[in-house]
Amino acid sequence: MTEEEIKKGPLLQDGDPDNEHPLTDEEIEEGVEVLGTLPNWREWRGLSTILAPPTDIGQEEALKFRGQLLDQRHYTLLLDETGTVGTREGGPICVLLKNRIPKELLDKVRPILRRAARQSVAAGNRTDAAGAGKGLRLRRDGTLSKMSGVPRLADLPDEHYWRLKAAKDGTVGYSADTTRGGQKYPCRLTGWTQDAHPSEWRLMNELAGTVANYWRWSTLLGYHDVQMEKAAAKTFREYVLKTPTDVVPFTTITVNRSWRTAAHIDSGDLKQGFGVLCCLGDFEGCDLVFPRYKTAVRFREGDILLADVANQVHGNTPLLNPDGSEPKPGKEPERLSCIFYYQEKMEHCLVPEEEMRVINNWKKGKSTQPKKKKK
Repeated sequence: MTEEEIKKGPLLQDGDPDNEHPLTDEEIEEGVEVLGTLPNWREWRGLSTILAPPTDIGQEEALKFRGQLLDQRHYTLLLDETGTVGTREGGPICVLLKNRIPKELLDKVRPILRRAARQSVAAGNRTDAAGAGKGLRLRRDGTLSKMSGVPRLADLPDEHYWRLKAAKDGTVGYSADTTRGGQKYPCRLTGWTQDAHPSEWRLMNELAGTVANYWRWSTLLGYHDVQMEKAAAKTFREYVLKTPTDVVPFTTITVNRSWRTAAHIDSGDLKQGFGVLCCLGDFEGCDLVFPRYKTAVRFREGDILLADVANQVHGNTPLLNPDGSEPKPGKEPERLSCIFYYQEKMEHCLVPEEEMRVINNWKKGKSTQPKKKKK
């Protein structure tokens, strides 16, 4: 199959799935005011190209790919222009919106993202996405714990060592309550967010607001509204990303740096919502593949990708140099990616003071958790 055939793919049948909900004049006027003028409403909503995936091997078969590295053998359809891929039975898989995020904003957040992605993927807890098997994680004092995770760099074979040596990740925003190694942690700011300068925090919220606006005016408005309902009406404002005027439908941003992920499903994300992604950098490759549908998406700096990452197995093709050549070991180009999402458990968070009281009681052996107060 040629590159052109892969890009083109089959068209969805039975016309435009959006015809039942056309934009009103008022919506168009409001959208232009928020987003600026776009070539036409189909481009605006991500419907200038509408494609059906070439196949569907089913979720059970797709799950067998978890932890495996993906490449061009795992797709025959490539979306690299503004458009939508989906099925009438299963719904949308992804929507690509090209050239949406202003370069000025990207240049401002670039150094912030580098600092946010500060944790090594090796010895972390994202086992499937790392694609390097499991090993015992290290404690802060360097001793081995009883918790399993991604093996340490020193324990990896060359294939995974060089792929993960430069791979970093981090989280911006808020984390739901968790229990790790016998220690209970409350709903809280992430470590980076606690340390961030207020100007950095404002810019990250501005980026979140920007991608949320474009999501709102895309063909996936319904998914946006479901997630916005969770964020605005069912979650305390202390745990939601926000602009100066309103909250946005995200609690958290995961930042990855120079990381080709193996096939995985994003755990903890709201399954009724959608993941929103963007990336920065000068590179080739690292297309996002959905092996269930033999479909890939190529998105670059300035683009916004809406993808069903909470339900569909996905992973990246090899990260390549800007000229398309394979990088030398340890010399991978920089690719910064952001995944914006709402953590499912965040709607159960209490106000910060109550969270800490519950944690303190838990340490004392008390298990009763108070009911969540009305907002």
